[in-house]
Amino acid sequence: MMMLMKKMRTAARFRSQLWSLKMPSLCHRSFAAISTYKAVIFDMYGVLIPSSVKLATVFEQQNSVPLGTLGRAIRMGGELNAWKRFMRGEIGAEEFVEAFGRQCSEIAGCPVPIGSFLSDLTSGPMTRPLPVMMKAILCARSRGLKTAVLSNNFLQLNGDPFLPLDHSLFDVIVESCREGLSKPDPRIYHLCLNRLGVSAHEAVFLDDLELNVKAAVQLGMHAIKVGDLAVSVKELEGMLGIPLSGFVPGPDSAPWATKLPMDRLTQYLRKALHLSDEADPVAVQQLSPSQSNSLYHLTTGGRHLLLRKQQKTSRAMETEYRLLKSLNGSSIPVPEIIDLCEDPSVLGAPFLLMEVCLGRMFSDHSLPGLTPGDRRALYQAMQHTLCQIHCLDTRAVGLEDYGEPVDYMGLQVQWWTQQYRDSETQPIPAMERLIQWLPLHLPKHQRTTLIHGSFRLENLVFHAEKPEVVAVMDWGRSKLGDPLIDLTFSCMGHYLPQDNPLLTGISDRGLVQLGIPTVEEVMGQYCSSMGLEEGIPDWNFYMAFHLFCLAASHQGESKSTIAGQPGSGRLAEQVADLAWDFATKEGFRIFNAMPRAPHAGTSPLKGKRSKITGAGL
Repeated sequence: MMMLMKKMRTAARFRSQLWSLKMPSLCHRSFAAISTYKAVIFDMYGVLIPSSVKLATVFEQQNSVPLGTLGRAIRMGGELNAWKRFMRGEIGAEEFVEAFGRQCSEIAGCPVPIGSFLSDLTSGPMTRPLPVMMKAILCARSRGLKTAVLSNNFLQLNGDPFLPLDHSLFDVIVESCREGLSKPDPRIYHLCLNRLGVSAHEAVFLDDLELNVKAAVQLGMHAIKVGDLAVSVKELEGMLGIPLSGFVPGPDSAPWATKLPMDRLTQYLRKALHLSDEADPVAVQQLSPSQSNSLYHLTTGGRHLLLRKQQKTSRAMETEYRLLKSLNGSSIPVPEIIDLCEDPSVLGAPFLLMEVCLGRMFSDHSLPGLTPGDRRALYQAMQHTLCQIHCLDTRAVGLEDYGEPVDYMGLQVQWWTQQYRDSETQPIPAMERLIQWLPLHLPKHQRTTLIHGSFRLENLVFHAEKPEVVAVMDWGRSKLGDPLIDLTFSCMGHYLPQDNPLLTGISDRGLVQLGIPTVEEVMGQYCSSMGLEEGIPDWNFYMAFHLFCLAASHQGESKSTIAGQPGSGRLAEQVADLAWDFATKEGFRIFNAMPRAPHAGTSPLKGKRSKITGAGL
């Protein structure tokens, strides 16, 4: 009877806290890291204004010039050809038109009107900056980042460079025609960095040409090859750890207005941080526009702080405060927690104050701009940190009562089943089968450790230069529970494609070529570190469970946002089908087979090949 009552109390606690393993893409994500990048360097053509490469193709088509003629002429003759001399300012526009026109005509076997092409380069759409990049620049500058243009550019007939941009948006403008150097010559990159006053690893570089991107990477910069502008901005956003699409022009010149009672905040901070009255004034920068959960970056007295304010104290905030206080000083890297202030007279609402963790954060799991060796090292550091969490002696840090994990997975299945029932919009056969199947196939042997609850790349802060995790963020869903929940959740992206609308994956990104460890390697590292000689025999169950949760989450969002619209439940149905495939081991539309112990001499994944699976297998 005592055990039954204990289970009932635990289940009630789960329901009252509404705690779950909800996927990060479906919930608010808070972070406590400020990127170590100090500057963003932009190429002009193809990044800030339309692509000259695409313009050349259109020009060739319209003038009956064989496709690729201009490109061949640009590549011929080495550094002394007319195009490169024009870019370095060694010849003027008239001499360029004559020399380059003659070269193109010889290649094409017909006259090529290069004067017309040069006119096209400096008129029409080429004079209109690309809005998505302009907004990104405004957002970046509003957060204190320096910006620069590094362009292979030319002098017009009037002797001025062609630069149809607002010069005030850039701290530095470096043009090949003025410097006598052109990309990919490393000297022009160094020139730009020196004028910005930053080192290579403190800058992000964007260019639409592969050879220019490679040159930047070789110098130590983090580079983005620009193709699809929206995708590139998203990638930059992930590197910088700030939003780049919310700039609204106005008197504040910032993405969101900062509205805090500065006198009361300053008084509180000086007391909490033991600062003198002569300390530097408090500078505030709002990082999120949420009314219910606002995030601010504070600087004062030479310290960087993160303040998260909520309309009312939530259990997640209390949980995070208690946990971080317990983990400060342990082997697990977490930000230093300073205070949980519940006094409404300070800011009008409760808030959490912690130190900012300087480092790199990534949102794209393919880690663009890094070498294969660097990617592998970062993923290995990620798994090492997960093992540290799961090896923690909870009693030693006072967390032995951090939840009561009685029948942990059983309670999770019950909770998510109820969430699905509460948000059900239409029958989904696979969900009904899973609701029956999951309780009957619960893992027989569940270990109990501290679990993070949302352990993914996005929630980690890495050292600015070394493959080392310096902070694990977003502990609001932590608990004592089954550690395999964390491991299998961290591997979800390995089996989903990049364009998955619910949870972005990397299965179609060529993991082996990228240097990202496959699931076999991830399991091998984890099992070896944790002493799991039998491997993970219940892998299929955990993956079916995660997909079941994902389907239930989407069903809930569909009901609240697009209920009644045709196809609103289709995505949840597709995810549920994948979960059922996993559960029954039939179809294997994502996985080849169930992972087994790596040391056993067999591959953790085996079986039929799948057309959908990637995962670097």
